[in-house]
Amino acid sequence: MESDPSQGTRASILSPIDSIRDLIVFFVRYLELRLQLLGLESRETGFHVLGLSLLLVSTVTCFSGFIIMLVVFLLYLMMWTLHWEWGWSAVALAGVFLIFSIGAAVIFRFRIVGPLFPATLAEFRKDREWLKHTIQSNK
Repeated sequence: MESDPSQGTRASILSPIDSIRDLIVFFVRYLELRLQLLGLESRETGFHVLGLSLLLVSTVTCFSGFIIMLVVFLLYLMMWTLHWEWGWSAVALAGVFLIFSIGAAVIFRFRIVGPLFPATLAEFRKDREWLKHTIQSNK
């Protein structure tokens, strides 16, 4: 039996359904890759937010300690008239808490400035540029 030569050419030409199926496959693969990137960055962002939360809690805790020690110092001023000497230690501790809270606040300020999801946003910018050039070249 001889093979029909027209059969070979039909196999190499894609039908519209095959083209649509390939387009859907490419789109799903693109979406899958973007979601994987988003998942990776979500983990990194989770750690970033956890660090920021810990810095915020430590700042609030140290500042609260500063306020408490300031109140103790004010009590010291009242007790100073009674000649009690423990107040200076309260002032020193309040100063230490103030320094720690300022340090944690400065670190928090510099850590919060960084953008979230930088790689995903960069990929979306590249995709937008690619689409813009593709649309312009098709006109």
